[in-house]
Order: sequence, then C-alpha cells, then structure tokens
Amino acid sequence: MTIKARRDGVQAIPRARGRPTSDMAARIDRDILEAARSLFFGHGYARTSMAMIVRAAGVSKTTLYARYTDKAELFRATVASALKQIGVAHLTSPEYAHCPLVEGLQRFGCTALDNSLGELWSGYERLVFAEGPSFPEMTEVVAERVQVAIGHVAQFLEMCMQRDGIVVAEPRALATSYMMAIRGYYTAALLAARQPPVEERHAFVQQLVGSLLRDQPLRQA
Repeated sequence: MTIKARRDGVQAIPRARGRPTSDMAARIDRDILEAARSLFFGHGYARTSMAMIVRAAGVSKTTLYARYTDKAELFRATVASALKQIGVAHLTSPEYAHCPLVEGLQRFGCTALDNSLGELWSGYERLVFAEGPSFPEMTEVVAERVQVAIGHVAQFLEMCMQRDGIVVAEPRALATSYMMAIRGYYTAALLAARQPPVEERHAFVQQLVGSLLRDQPLRQA
C-alpha cells in the first residue's frame, strides 16, 4: 500500500481493509486524535478541516463522523486528550515533604516552567489565545490550573511553617505573587515565540524566590 504525498505536511496512515478489531478501533481513535492535534495545534481551528483530518489519520469520512458529529466536537475531544498528557507539578507530593522552603519553591517553579514550555502545553495555550472566545472552557482550564498551583504553593508554605517553626505573614498572597510572576515570564516567552534556555528560566525562578522572600521576611514562631 502506498502513502500519497501530503500538502499539509502530515503523513497519512495507511489502513488495512475489513472490519477493525477492538485493538484496531482503539488505534484508529488514537490516530484520529493525534492527527487532529497536529493539525489544530499547527494550523488553528478555522484553517483545519475535517477533510484534512481524514487524510492525515488515514480513515474514511464515515469512520470519522461515526465518532465525531462535527469539527467542534472533535476539537474539544482533541484538547481534552492533550490535557491528559500534560505534566503537572505538585508541591503537595511526598517528594516535597522534607524539602526546605527555598529549595521547594525553586524546584516547583522550575518544574512548572519546564512543563508549561513543553510542546503540548504551549501548543494548548496558543490555541487558547486564538480560539478562547469560541471555546471559553479552554480559558477556564488555564485559570483552574493556575488556581490549583497557587493552592499547592500556599499549602507548601503552611507545611513549612508547621514543620520548621517559621511564620509567613500572608501565605496565600505570597503564593499568588509567586505563580503570577512565573505565569508572566511564561506568557511573555509564548507571545514572543521564544523558547528560553533551561539555564535562563531556572535562574529566573531562583531570583524570583529570593526576591519574594526578601520582600516578605520570614521569622521564627
């Protein structure tokens, strides 16, 4: 079976004829979502057609429309699938249980930036900028993730206060300032289509932690 040349740069997947097995059906589902993600992330919603996805996934129109009634439904399924694959940094995980305050904040910030600047999440957020007005649930996901991260940082600060006997005047406010600064750095890089080197972004996190803790001095309980 030959693979035809593609104008949109996405290689079509050849299919065997006949009724698919359950494993084949699952593979077709994955291939449709992967092809759709590549096209939606690369071209945006408006410039991606169902016909393009049919060709890229190597399926028939009948197969595609049996699973998704229209492009909007497939788009939502595509971004939901991508979100499941995106890593999330958790300051409440056991690895941070004995981590000193400064080290924990630095590790968390570096992990959050590394995840955010990865291909999947940055592709997702570019779609949010472009398609957010038509798909407000995408914007809600971003806002929810930011609030979850702020909550994790606040919980970590409170854990350090209980464990190490220090007092932070406003843990939630400090956590919010911390995450908003990280968010600002990331958004600036995204809008400039720039991928900051690892050393640069990790240095930014270290400087940020130092600045925030100087502005809100810690004291022993």
